[in-house]
Amino acid sequence: MEYMDNATPSEIVSGGFDTEVITLDSDGLGKGSDQPCRVAYIWPEDTKNVRLGNSAANAVAAPILWNDGSYLKLPISNTDKLFFNGTAADKVYILWRT
Repeated sequence: MEYMDNATPSEIVSGGFDTEVITLDSDGLGKGSDQPCRVAYIWPEDTKNVRLGNSAANAVAAPILWNDGSYLKLPISNTDKLFFNGTAADKVYILWRT
């Protein structure tokens, strides 16, 4: 089978991708930039305790999802729907795919 479009089939081939680095502010909060996508791979700095929510309030109240260097694959339409909570100046990395 030959693909005529570099984004087909969409569940396998990316039309494009890039990365974001979110640095948590002095309150320990961060938010993804306004990047449309179909999936995001998210991971914090190794051993950092980071929470993820769909709003700033939910991120503060959420349990710590991971801190072992692994990543979370999350189907999402835009990185601006990702809110983080942790320690000020900690970093969260996002690789997004279109």
